[in-house]
Amino acid sequence: MVTDSLIRKKFVHDALQKGISKIYATQESVVRSNYQLRTGRLQTSLSKHSFNSQITGESQTIFVKILPYLRFLDMAYRQRNDRVAKFKRRNLALYNRVVWGVLYHETFPQLRYGFTDEVRQAIHNQLEKAVNP
Repeated sequence: MVTDSLIRKKFVHDALQKGISKIYATQESVVRSNYQLRTGRLQTSLSKHSFNSQITGESQTIFVKILPYLRFLDMAYRQRNDRVAKFKRRNLALYNRVVWGVLYHETFPQLRYGFTDEVRQAIHNQLEKAVNP
């Protein structure tokens, strides 16, 4: 039985999964093009695209696994305010700009305005096909 609640959960899960995948892909491309690899742990961690999703009742929790030092890599040139530092900072955006940019400008509007009747019907059809092949 496909309920409206199940359709909503599937839509939210798909939208969040797409956003997390875009965050990982952007971070991976920045690391590949701007950082020298030493051990390769950062690139392998980003290329895994690992996250866990938990649904309990009406709430959904997503756990994203990142290396702790990834948060601080884009702060390397924050001390200086000259043009060179600003140029390097723009290319080294790994955490704040990528994470919040994708969430606020793409994922949250998709969650807010993207759940239309057509999307609801398409997800309903997908779930019906999965239940009754």
